[in-house]
Parts: sequence; structure tokens; C-alpha cells
Amino acid sequence: MSGGRSNRSWRLLSGGESWVFKLFDPERANHLFPNDPTAEIIALKALGGTGLAPDFENSFVADAGVCLIYRYVVGRPTPQTDAGTIRLLANLHGVAAPKLRHLEINPKALLRDGQKFLERIATDRAKRLSKCAPGLKDVPSGPNVFLHGDPVPANVLADGDTRCMIDWQCPATGDATADLAIALSPAMHVVYGAGALTSSQEREALLAYPDADVIERYLALKPFYHWRMAAYCAWKAAHGEAVYENAFEAELSRI
Repeated sequence: MSGGRSNRSWRLLSGGESWVFKLFDPERANHLFPNDPTAEIIALKALGGTGLAPDFENSFVADAGVCLIYRYVVGRPTPQTDAGTIRLLANLHGVAAPKLRHLEINPKALLRDGQKFLERIATDRAKRLSKCAPGLKDVPSGPNVFLHGDPVPANVLADGDTRCMIDWQCPATGDATADLAIALSPAMHVVYGAGALTSSQEREALLAYPDADVIERYLALKPFYHWRMAAYCAWKAAHGEAVYENAFEAELSRI
């Protein structure tokens, strides 16, 4: 199957039923986007029957790595994050979370995450980012919720008015703004969607989130999220993934 940049997957059709076999590549993990099959299994089991995620079937260890099996979900990847996707995330955030990694979300933690990427490279992009890091301010973290961790456009499938999220290899608990930042990221739209949202498209999507406190907190943290994502893109570009060069510029323009 096409679409994934971290793992490989195959669709199996038999007797009118359909499954996805997802083979994990452990080399594609990093601290922003872990690639953890165990965490995906936990998330899928917790969401079984909700329609928010595919229904988990089984897993096994092959010579090439860990492979998950889940029910195939009918739908097409969304080209861009819109109000429907934001409402879908809000529904997820209302589900009781299982035990998963916890994300620390505040300006200091976001800058620290980005710096970890910049420490590994010595490029002009890294130098540019070091000069434009947002100044620290106090933005208290919100309540812990169930996070997808990687809700880019390609990971949201739409079938009419029905939507479902796939690729749960990065689930977590933490502030709801963490999912909003990935879902609205200009860089992730360059890599996985139809190009960065305009400011008006972003605002329209964001306002679909039903909690005004989350929206206010996201807007306060926005420069720090953009800076961290730009650092991630600089790191990816330094390792030869050319699509992240334009993604870097898209994210940097919003800091």
C-alpha cells in the first residue's frame, strides 16, 4: 500500500473481508515521532469499536520485524486538515486514555525537543533556527488526554462524512494542543497533504475544536510548536530527505 513514509503495509482480501498487514521499520523512529508497535497495539485495543481507529486483529514477529494486522478501513486520505478532522481529534481527546508515553507540553519542553534535533546537525538551517527561537513565557499545560501523536492529513481517512485515523505508532497522553499542532502544521501539509493551509483555513479548522481553553493555549504555544517542527524538518533535510527542505521553509515562515 502507498502513503506511509515510516513502515510498509499490505492489504489482504479474502472471502469478502479485508485486512492490513503493517510491518514496522525500527530505524524510522525518533523522539518526536516514535515508531512503536507495542504502543500502537495498546491504542488500537483501547479504541476498538469506536470507529476512531481500525479494529486490531493480531500481531506477530517476522524475520523482518514486528507486523500488526488490523481491519482495512474504507476511505481516502484527507488532502488537508479541516474542521472535520479537528472534531475527530476532539472526540479522541474525550476517550479515556490507556497507559502510554506522556508528553510534557510547555514552551521550555518544546524548545528542548527542537534543540535535540539541532544538536545533531551543523547546517545553515540549524543556524537560522538558533537565531529565531521564541523567547520563553509561562504557558501552563492543560489536562492529559488521549493523543494520536501523528494526525497528519495522510493519517485521516474520509468516507463520506465518516472519518477514521490510521497509523497509531506514536500515541501518547498529554495536552490536546500537541495533536492540534501536528494536524495544522504547515510542514506536515507539505510532506503529507496538498500544501500548507492559509491563515484563514487554519483558523476555520481550529475554531471547530469545542474547548475554547484548548484553542487559547494552542495559540499561545504556536510559535514554539512551529520552531520545534522546523528543527525536525532541518534534521530530516540534513539526512537527505529532500521534501523536508520545502517543509522547513513552510514551518519557519509561521514562527
